[in-house]
Amino acid sequence: MIINVYKYRTAIKAAAIIGVLFSILYFMWPDNNSNNQQPETKDSVAYGENLSWDEVDELFPKYCEASVIDLDSGLHFRVQRRGGTFHADVQPLSAADTAVMKKIYDDEWSWKRRAVIVELDNGRKIAASMNGMPHGLGNIEGNNFDGHFCIHFKDSKTHGSRKVDTAHQLMIWKSAGIVDQQLISLEAIDTVDVFFAAIDQGEMITAGKLLDSGSSNTLLLLNLTNIDDIKAYEISPADDNRFRVNIRLIYKNSSASHSKNLLIKTIHRNSKWKIDPQTLTSLLEEDGPTAAGETESSVFQEDLETDSL
Repeated sequence: MIINVYKYRTAIKAAAIIGVLFSILYFMWPDNNSNNQQPETKDSVAYGENLSWDEVDELFPKYCEASVIDLDSGLHFRVQRRGGTFHADVQPLSAADTAVMKKIYDDEWSWKRRAVIVELDNGRKIAASMNGMPHGLGNIEGNNFDGHFCIHFKDSKTHGSRKVDTAHQLMIWKSAGIVDQQLISLEAIDTVDVFFAAIDQGEMITAGKLLDSGSSNTLLLLNLTNIDDIKAYEISPADDNRFRVNIRLIYKNSSASHSKNLLIKTIHRNSKWKIDPQTLTSLLEEDGPTAAGETESSVFQEDLETDSL
């Protein structure tokens, strides 16, 4: 029997969309995210300890080696710490290690953060977040890695701004298995900050947990996946638990950056701060680019100031 797929193309497309929506709803539904659930283990990788940078700086000193384990894929590779005062600047040990790291990033270097576990040679596992872009200096010969990359830990900071990076901290929560408990403790302004970091990192389930309840939230989140990069540059209080947010973003299949000024309303419900989804709809509207020729690398790259390696 031959089935005319073209004839049923609308039904097939609808089924695919329903599948995506169901996945988001499943993880957003309270019964599936109980705080009483035990952390899961994936590919024999348990969550890491949520240790502060001051502690890690002593446990993982310069020139020491460790394994970096990607939480989502379970892939792992070896690195050596070569520098870093406010976070660890590290390099893959060999060309083979570089190949594994690039595979984690789908064979394309990226500034995106990923939740990782740094396993020390004594077996201790520490929750961390890495970016996937070679930059700056690198002194390990033959590793096919032009520079170094950054690994952040709890409360670590970028070298130039000397500020804690929200996106890195979000991924550290993920690698420590404490996302839900951290979201509960957020103040209103921090809820806005973490929401945009979650969207930027593709953590749509986490972003959904920060939205006030509504039947259209799932569709909104699905549409927000069309954003490739987004950064909240300034968040300032307005009135009545509302915040003015200046953002820069890049939509998928585009290299042009856009600026938007939003007025985000937050709602205190069930002892948690949530975002009114109606105040986010302008994110779905593609305005003209901010400036001709301004691309992802100039807008969204991490602070590049570094120590000597």
